[in-house]
Amino acid sequence: MRNLEFKAEVREQEELQKTFVENGARYVATLDQRDTYFNVVEGRLKLRETDGKKPELIFYRRDETSSSGMESNYSIFPVEDPSLKEFLSGSLGVKVVVEKKRLLLMLRNARIHLDEVVGLGRFLEFEVVSTEETEAGRKADAALLERLKGYAGPFVVREINQSYSDLMLKG
Repeated sequence: MRNLEFKAEVREQEELQKTFVENGARYVATLDQRDTYFNVVEGRLKLRETDGKKPELIFYRRDETSSSGMESNYSIFPVEDPSLKEFLSGSLGVKVVVEKKRLLLMLRNARIHLDEVVGLGRFLEFEVVSTEETEAGRKADAALLERLKGYAGPFVVREINQSYSDLMLKG
């Protein structure tokens, strides 16, 4: 799958949430998540554990050089056997663990994440999930991302073109 992403450190998350809801976003859930990143040669591989849900193994590659929004390609695999985490930890090694509380909102095909990341702070992340692999679809996705960035603008402290795992490793 493909999506366009935007990530920023933010302030006043409660007010930011109200802004999104006033502009059509709907609350979906509040999630406690733990992402264990493994050492891989290319891309990123993480095991996501979310309270109340089955774990997922997620592999992704992301272009983090664009200022208009990062584009990522990813695959998600449900994990049935909980021993996979131990297996991957032993065979690949753990790069870093990221723990966060995530408030999830949706607006059309966009996932809006308001994240409180342990050890890092408060962040906003948009994931505009591609629903149509055409030029018109790409333009619509980009327009939605820009609209969301406009709503968030007054609350952004700084834009982030990195994974939380990279920020954690920088210390």
